[in-house]
Amino acid sequence: MARETAVQLQGELQIEVMRALWRLGRAASVDDVRNELPDRQRGAYTTVQTVLNRLAERGLLVRQRQGKAIFYATKVSEGDYYSRSVQETLASASDGARRTALAHLVGDMDPGELDEIEALAREVAARRGGKKSR
Repeated sequence: MARETAVQLQGELQIEVMRALWRLGRAASVDDVRNELPDRQRGAYTTVQTVLNRLAERGLLVRQRQGKAIFYATKVSEGDYYSRSVQETLASASDGARRTALAHLVGDMDPGELDEIEALAREVAARRGGKKSR
């Protein structure tokens, strides 16, 4: 099965809007998202609404009308989004460069995180039926 290409977030405001929605963990209105943004990113209502609409047009969000209000929800989890981004970034790297990059990422983790990563890796492998994909 082919994986979808990760749509890259463009700019700090898009990143902060997605983080806000991931933190909220539910469909949210423009006001909900604005209230969840850091103070320095809490722009005008129309600015946040424009970013939400652009993210929906790019396939990262879904829009749902509830009465007169429009609510936005993420189509992909934060973990899945960043996993796809890292995979795409490393896809063109040589095997040695890919292993080095991953070793640096893993090397920066504490032992508890490594145990959690190992457990998650087993879950992913089990979902794939033990097959490795490239």
